[in-house]
Amino acid sequence: MCLQASREVASTGSKVAFIDTEGVSAERLRQICGAPGYDQQKVLSNILFFSPHSLEEQEQMVQNALKLKNLKLIVVDTINLLYRMKLEEDEEGATRSIVRQLTSLQIAARKNSFYVITTGQVYSTEDGDVKPFAGRGMEHMAKTIIKLERVKEGKRRAVIIKHRSQPEGKSAVFGITEHGIE
Repeated sequence: MCLQASREVASTGSKVAFIDTEGVSAERLRQICGAPGYDQQKVLSNILFFSPHSLEEQEQMVQNALKLKNLKLIVVDTINLLYRMKLEEDEEGATRSIVRQLTSLQIAARKNSFYVITTGQVYSTEDGDVKPFAGRGMEHMAKTIIKLERVKEGKRRAVIIKHRSQPEGKSAVFGITEHGIE
């Protein structure tokens, strides 16, 4: 989803900042950006990748991305991976960092009219609920939360958990193909 959203924005000539903590496959990126009807070189030239290795680097890369000209989308995939790694060492500092990042992204997106997509790792609670690592701060600051569920091989279900104008629980099943979501 993040790669396809990036392709759509980049194909218009706008810039995309993609902050990748998960190690996106270059081959998969080329597949998605080279889908029929897209100029792969043009699309790829408008997607700027950042690859942090620590929560501190991630925070700095978010700030750097906010300074880009012609920016229309920032993707942070996965915003809380490096947070989880930092937790044992400095829980308070890790929490402050993730809140600063989310706040900066939210304020800048409103002020400068661009989009932000963050993905997050989740865990299951004892009572079966699914919650994001970094907790209530992430849930509170997100304007839309969509849970992805595996339905079967190559199929996923997107379920609305939080949205301003759509009902909670609304869902759609989609397929994952060589060129993206269909």
